[in-house]
Amino acid sequence: MNSMSVNRQAEIVRLTQTACEAARLGQWDAVIQCYRERGVLLESTGMPVSSAQEVLKLDRQIRDQVQTAQAVLTSLLGQTTATRHRLQGLRQRLGVPASAPEAMSVEA
Repeated sequence: MNSMSVNRQAEIVRLTQTACEAARLGQWDAVIQCYRERGVLLESTGMPVSSAQEVLKLDRQIRDQVQTAQAVLTSLLGQTTATRHRLQGLRQRLGVPASAPEAMSVEA
């Protein structure tokens, strides 16, 4: 195996580790970019089983982070929908027209 191939394999592992850390931090654009770069390298580089196993382990961790983020978002969307329905019911009881703009105020 030549040094170019070894360097590419190390870069594949590094990109996967970077993607894993980015996923842990919720930096999904960085995860996508790492996977793009890794994909280009994987197209032209073979990997020994030991490196491939390490990459697959990290991929599983990233998948778990994605699934956790999806679950959180699903929960938040459900809560948002329930709140919207409660507000609509309150508006109806108060006689506020449905076309009235929603206002939100944030105080520092």
